[in-house]
Amino acid sequence: MKPATKPATKVDVRPAAPSEAKAVVEPGGSKQRLNIGLIALVILGVTLVAVAHVAVHAKRIEVAIALGKQEQAFRELVAERRQLEIEIGMLKDPARIIAIARDQLGMRPPEAMDIHAAKPGQGARKR
Repeated sequence: MKPATKPATKVDVRPAAPSEAKAVVEPGGSKQRLNIGLIALVILGVTLVAVAHVAVHAKRIEVAIALGKQEQAFRELVAERRQLEIEIGMLKDPARIIAIARDQLGMRPPEAMDIHAAKPGQGARKR
């Protein structure tokens, strides 16, 4: 038995006249490579834009979270300041100061005989 072989095809090799010359695009030619490259470039561009959009959105969320934390800290500091102002008001109360002076420090208002009038010329000595 003979192995099966492909029948030979005839190819017309005559040169075409210059007016009859036509451009023949063969599969796998340069136009197809150009189209594939253009498609790949468009896909790359769309991918980069999508990644940039996601990155900007993630950064915006990160900034919003940080802002929320700072606003909460601000509210806590305002509340603490209000408490401290109330405490300062209580500490400056004249009745409280008099009670501490009398009870803890043993101070008392001067009596009439403890008050002496200063005579002219008996002022503070100069050093």
